[in-house]
Amino acid sequence: MSERLSIKLGQILDANSTSGGITLNHLLERTEGRGFYLVVILLSLPFIVPISIPGVSTVLGLSVALLSFKLAFGAAPRLPHFMGNRKLSPEVQKKVLRGSVRFLRWVEKLAQPRRTPWMTSRMARCANALVMTFMGLLLAMPFPPLPPLTNALPCYCIILLAVSMMEEDGTTIWFAYALSVGTILYLGLNVFLIVEAGKKAVELVRRWLGS
Repeated sequence: MSERLSIKLGQILDANSTSGGITLNHLLERTEGRGFYLVVILLSLPFIVPISIPGVSTVLGLSVALLSFKLAFGAAPRLPHFMGNRKLSPEVQKKVLRGSVRFLRWVEKLAQPRRTPWMTSRMARCANALVMTFMGLLLAMPFPPLPPLTNALPCYCIILLAVSMMEEDGTTIWFAYALSVGTILYLGLNVFLIVEAGKKAVELVRRWLGS
């Protein structure tokens, strides 16, 4: 039986919680077999709460997107130097551990190795990795503090997709698909509202200047 994700992630971070911090490429090198999914989940964990760590979502979201894109086309899961060798501070590591283990344990209860033949096909793995790529790009978008959940929802999708793919869970993956569709609709609606509000603000300024 494979080791629980929550235990594995805790061991990785505890073993590398040095004063200088650890890098994403170091985590990729230290993990084996399921390491890609472990790292993708780890990158998403800081955003499981509605209020995320400021200035982190863009870097980690792009990291998830790049790794997932590489997975989709069979490339080695390693990040470029400017992203993969950027150290995560001990403060970020502590926040990851403090706010994520309980949530990850809940996800582990949901995902079971319910093997479905289509989950193991190359086409399915590529498609799922591309969905995860898109969710990583959504996570990287610089949304304002309001509306809420703009980081959390893509994070939930990434975690569910990664766990489903790693465990070859042909049931949980459908929850991930449904949540991904809901996330796209939610963020799309908010982008539309933000754009419309911006247009109205510009129009008010024009009227004020023209009066």
